[in-house]
Amino acid sequence: MQYYVFILITFFISDIKAEDIDADGVTDTLDKCPNTAQYKPVLTNFKYSMVVNSNRLKKTTHAVPVDKWGCEFDTDGDGVLDSKDFCPTDTLETLAKGIAVNGCPKQSDADGTPDYRDHCPNTLKGIKVDNTGCPAISTP
Repeated sequence: MQYYVFILITFFISDIKAEDIDADGVTDTLDKCPNTAQYKPVLTNFKYSMVVNSNRLKKTTHAVPVDKWGCEFDTDGDGVLDSKDFCPTDTLETLAKGIAVNGCPKQSDADGTPDYRDHCPNTLKGIKVDNTGCPAISTP
């Protein structure tokens, strides 16, 4: 004679809510990166709004996109996580001459022209430049 014992345990899961402390959409029990950054909006008159990550232009703070484990992406592979990267879709060409701390192409002489297309890399501060980074020729 064989006896089978069945144990049935019922949990009322409907009353239990999974926590997601960093609000990235991945519950804390599965989240391998529990402190996901939040996008904070930039000022509406931000000078470079045409080239920055469009998520930064939203009016509210919100979680950055994450993978299934709750970890952030580095879309362009420049070593700067998308939440800190103002230019998250750079190409190898635009990153070839260096990467600034904000994830955008480096501008060594601060003339507004990124190094990868700056034909005059040592422009003095305050000099108006053209789209190649060279002093603009003004005509009277």
